[in-house]
Amino acid sequence: MLLKEVLPNAQEVIDSEVDDKYVWFPEADRGNGSFSASNTWRALHPYLIEMFWHKVVWFNGRIPKHAFMTWVAARDRMVTRDRLIGWGLTVPSTCVLCVGHDESRQHLFFDCHFSNKVWSYFLSRLHLAPPTGFEAVLRWLKAPSRDKNVVLIIRLIFQVVLYVIWKERNQRIHTTVEKPSDTLIAEIQQTIRLRLDPLARR
Repeated sequence: MLLKEVLPNAQEVIDSEVDDKYVWFPEADRGNGSFSASNTWRALHPYLIEMFWHKVVWFNGRIPKHAFMTWVAARDRMVTRDRLIGWGLTVPSTCVLCVGHDESRQHLFFDCHFSNKVWSYFLSRLHLAPPTGFEAVLRWLKAPSRDKNVVLIIRLIFQVVLYVIWKERNQRIHTTVEKPSDTLIAEIQQTIRLRLDPLARR
């Protein structure tokens, strides 16, 4: 019905002696009438508000799979047990890593004793004391140091810790294998070294 209303009167078009002319205005009162693929794309997909954690996730030197998982976590889309229960699924609510509290994004990555031990290991060696809330940490990671090299290392550590803890959590759910926190710390150290080595060479 809406389409019919915006179309011109058919008889007037037929009776017109003026040649047809096609104009393209992807947005009302904007554009010069010429078709533009980029302008049409922007009209169909308006620019979203840039999230404050954008540069914390998509920084130069990141490890792609870790950045992607951090992006999912920053958007609070991790399939943690509190979300599964919120969807109506019948699953245990307790954290797989500590079995002491209900699992949520905040608990899993920062409040859990197991995860906190891993995260604190690196913070203590960097002599840092960031906030403990998930979003507060994301804000802190925007400028955790004046040294850009230290900023890179801290952001890498954050993303690798998230990735490794989530992987360990899933492994414990789907298998009987459990790794101690010291093993995860060693894995994170190795990953950071392997990532920083080619960057240092450049």
